[in-house]
Amino acid sequence: MSDGTATPAERPSGERRRRRNPEQTRKAIVDALLAAIKDGSFIPTTKDIADRAGISERSIFVHFPGREDLRIAAVEAQSELVESLVAATDPDLPLDQRIAAVVKQSEIVFAHQRNPRLLGLLESQSIPAIDARMRLTDSKIRASLARVFAPELERDGTQDRELLDLIEATVGWPYRHQLMDRRGLSQRAASQAVTRALRTLLSGT
Repeated sequence: MSDGTATPAERPSGERRRRRNPEQTRKAIVDALLAAIKDGSFIPTTKDIADRAGISERSIFVHFPGREDLRIAAVEAQSELVESLVAATDPDLPLDQRIAAVVKQSEIVFAHQRNPRLLGLLESQSIPAIDARMRLTDSKIRASLARVFAPELERDGTQDRELLDLIEATVGWPYRHQLMDRRGLSQRAASQAVTRALRTLLSGT
């Protein structure tokens, strides 16, 4: 039951803008861009971004004078999100449990990376800062996989880097993209394929 006070959603957009500090506005713009990309709009207009963020188009250029500035900020936010999803799995657990945990995590990460990663890879070819940030995220995911599968990767006191390369490729975005977006498999079927591949790679170690 309303007491007559307007909720934030009911207040005029101008009032909502005045209450927003610069950092909140920057975040709203970045979130709006990422939301558009995740919805399949790979080159959203400034109007679309502004509408999603609840701001004027002019505000986008105030906070991000150049197109690259906004793209780099979006990749930074996306990378931080993906890295936050990479959870530690106990390497002392049975292999099947570790594989199941890694495959489940790959589902969650792919759900957030699906479209942004595709655009990021394209833009990384011409924007060094984007390339560097994406590589950093990749290295953190690789390091996590190395810890999870350390018992299988250790060979005479050294790490089997070739096997780690194969694990990384099997768990990563490219393989799921191939299975789900190119071949049309469901998430469940793709996860079954990833699980089988990991078991094949690791069962003989």
